[in-house]
Amino acid sequence: MKVIFFLILTVHIGLYQPSFGQANAQTESRYRSALADYKQGKYAAAMQKFYPMTSVNAKTAYSPYAHYYYALSAYQLKRYKDAKPMLLQLQSRYPGWNKINDVYYLLGAVSFENGQLNEGLDQLARIKESGLNKDVQALKQHHLASITDFLKLKDLQKQYPSDRDIALMVYQSIQSTRTPAQGDLAYAEQLDKQFKFKKSEKVEEAPKRSAPKSDTQWTKGYLDVAVLLPFRLDEFSTSKRRSNQFAYDYYLGLTVAKEQLQMEGITVNLWAYDVSNDAKSMQGIADNKNFQLSDMVIGPLYAGSFDVAADFVSGSNAIMLNPLSTDASLMKSGNIYLGHPSITFQTQRAAQWMRSLSPGLNTVIYYGNTVKDSAMAASYAAEWKAKGGKVTSITKIQPDRESLESMVPSFETNKPAHIALFSSDGESGGNLIEVLNSRKLNTLPVVATSTSFNAQQSRLSRYGARLSLIDADYVDREKETIRQFQKNYYNKTSTFPSVYSYQGYDQLLFFARMLSKYKDKLPSGLQSRKYGSEEYLLSGFDYTKSNENQITPVLKYSGSKWVPVDK
Repeated sequence: MKVIFFLILTVHIGLYQPSFGQANAQTESRYRSALADYKQGKYAAAMQKFYPMTSVNAKTAYSPYAHYYYALSAYQLKRYKDAKPMLLQLQSRYPGWNKINDVYYLLGAVSFENGQLNEGLDQLARIKESGLNKDVQALKQHHLASITDFLKLKDLQKQYPSDRDIALMVYQSIQSTRTPAQGDLAYAEQLDKQFKFKKSEKVEEAPKRSAPKSDTQWTKGYLDVAVLLPFRLDEFSTSKRRSNQFAYDYYLGLTVAKEQLQMEGITVNLWAYDVSNDAKSMQGIADNKNFQLSDMVIGPLYAGSFDVAADFVSGSNAIMLNPLSTDASLMKSGNIYLGHPSITFQTQRAAQWMRSLSPGLNTVIYYGNTVKDSAMAASYAAEWKAKGGKVTSITKIQPDRESLESMVPSFETNKPAHIALFSSDGESGGNLIEVLNSRKLNTLPVVATSTSFNAQQSRLSRYGARLSLIDADYVDREKETIRQFQKNYYNKTSTFPSVYSYQGYDQLLFFARMLSKYKDKLPSGLQSRKYGSEEYLLSGFDYTKSNENQITPVLKYSGSKWVPVDK
């Protein structure tokens, strides 16, 4: 159990990258070498290489990471006396480190291993990152499970009256006792009233919740796929245009993929559920025995119902796919995947690409009126700074030409190396470039989300090499397989496919193939290689380093069409 928790944490931490712009090549090389040793399980060698980088005289962007990985390597070697002081040193020198919550987590684990329960609980109580909640709970349960004396556990709960995890263990201990004392039953009722434990957490409901798969999951000869989308069937017969047409387009893509999979010898059963943002309704589905037999769950799309479904999936053998989201925080357990690259990855790749285009360090960032626009702008600013760049300004804009004329300066004295635009209105892109042209800035590079433009990508060719697009939904309409799919789709549905149809087709095709091939070894199968666009309609799939689809989301114009920058 303990090893599993730290594998999760290691993957989590391994995605964080220090700012290369603040360290020289020699330091980076040493850090990479030490990190490679750690990832290969050469913990003693990693500790030797990380140690010099933890000196107070060797402060670089890598220093806090060197501290952390030194301590994590020591933990893996059960050298807790080496791990703890290094973590305390990291905590003292870098109290504002953006991964300080992981330091508290590891300090808690080390304290537990040293038999210092109270100190471990105190460290875990300092964690403020909700994404670590499940790991914290599991860590506590693993170590506190050794307490066989109920009175000692009860006393611990009184020492930490606001600790929900300890309260739950006391509650479950009372509930699992065949003949609990009357006073203990009242105590359990009091805890339940205080912490409002979920049905899934109560002992009598546990079998229903966990829904263990039978031994025939991978020999039954078919895959059960639950599709949890906002079909809004109560609106279906109305004459007004459906606002959720994307859900039907996506599902139709699934049905076409199902037929293709059948020809490949892979039988898929699609079970559609009309799910919006109602947590209670989703809980009813999660308690359904047929749903509990799912091998794959697609959706839900909204936070309220997603959390309920994710809670079920984390305790089952199923995998879960959010087909549209770019929110990395949704990957709450190892069997939850995103069909798209996250905002962080998209802006990371965009910043990396723009850094390669121009030697200049200054950028100006504009963003539109949606939450996603501002989130991408903030993420891009952080990524650009992490690469040694400078953000001259970051400004919210209105899409019309007149507003842009007043907000975009002439840049006569401080011309940026490039401009970044994150907008969803479809108008800002064209108007911004026209304003830049009017100021004789015809060659100034611009990187922008494709949603900043109403025009189809083919019509954006007039902006030529100056424009780079961030587009995780890239469709190469000249591709022969796309044309064949359009024809096949129209013959079956009497409508033309949207980008959601392509996504539904590709995502089911990919994950059903992977499940059929790798079965319960799916994670290692996904990490073995990426699957390019030649095998799928869109840009393909890359889960080699993360549970988000890390395909290249940045496009450049190459002579006659837009192509991913890595081609």
